[in-house]
Amino acid sequence: MSLTWTEKVRFWLSNVWFLWALCLIFNIITFLFIYFKIHPGNKTLALHYNVLVGVQWYGKGKNLYFIPGIGLAVSAVNYVLYKALKDNKFFLSLLTVFISICAQLILLAAVLFLAKVN
Repeated sequence: MSLTWTEKVRFWLSNVWFLWALCLIFNIITFLFIYFKIHPGNKTLALHYNVLVGVQWYGKGKNLYFIPGIGLAVSAVNYVLYKALKDNKFFLSLLTVFISICAQLILLAAVLFLAKVN
């Protein structure tokens, strides 16, 4: 029996474990990038950079770990929402996965730009 195109798409979208794994991989990459490239410690580093103004916030380097920590918290909340919505609201449950991936990518880009400043 051959599946239609929409049934194939629905099958791949209903098995989104690989998207959650990708979200976790991006978060781990962000943690490791901070640890190995920026080398945060107790020294003062730029925590927030704006193109127009320049560095706005300075603080301890260990505070940079809040960036991927917030990403992990957003993904955890979205995973709980995904589990609650996956049976009733198909589109909303998929939206939580894609929001988590987008948030991880934005936070990874923020850390990459902060590495240039520091």
